[in-house]
Amino acid sequence: MRIEHSTVQAAPAERFTGEVWVDEIVSGDPSTGQRAMSVRFAPGARTAWHSHPRGQVLRVTEGIGRVQRKGGAVTEIRAGDTVYVEPGEVHWHGAAPHSFMTHLVLQEAGPEDPLIEWLDQVTDAEYQGSSIVREHMVTGDLTGAGDRIDRVELYQITMPPGQAAGVHTHPGGVVGHVIRGRIIFELEGRPAQELSAGSGFFEPPGAIVHRFDNASTTEPATFVACYTLTGDQPLIQPL
Repeated sequence: MRIEHSTVQAAPAERFTGEVWVDEIVSGDPSTGQRAMSVRFAPGARTAWHSHPRGQVLRVTEGIGRVQRKGGAVTEIRAGDTVYVEPGEVHWHGAAPHSFMTHLVLQEAGPEDPLIEWLDQVTDAEYQGSSIVREHMVTGDLTGAGDRIDRVELYQITMPPGQAAGVHTHPGGVVGHVIRGRIIFELEGRPAQELSAGSGFFEPPGAIVHRFDNASTTEPATFVACYTLTGDQPLIQPL
């Protein structure tokens, strides 16, 4: 038996934005180059853009974070999620704006491969993303309360300027409340209407939503949405 005591260190500023702490668990097997560590991000902190020649696995153990591959959307991750990064895939990961986030890291490097290839820092604009950002707030377990609904999930959703959700439906329906900005909302068979801060909306289960668009080309729009779900139903189903 061998015990190694934790040696938490601050991550280097040239490779991270914000406060980040790294606790190395396995420093590297000489034959395989395998490494494991626990990384904790303060709210808003993140890595620079980077890639791993042999890929990487992340397991979120605490809080809410964000991850993005080059050319993809900024995506929320939270405790219990596992992220598989492909070899050579350029990406970044970090905490959400208002939450700490901790994840485990599993990765390896060959005898002639670097563990990480670092690139540019992630800008504030890249961190905020040009796609819809969904931040999970709470899940209510309704198992046993009825036959049709087993949980409700509450999200805060931000749409960047000019963003359109596209034609879609919600299998379990959704009730929402706009807290910032203006949204053009149109259900099938009903006229389009403009929702502003303070407006509420309801999309019945299975109803086709023709428009749910940020009406502004310069300002984001933010709303809170409560979804009723059963089994493995998705929050949203594009059409």
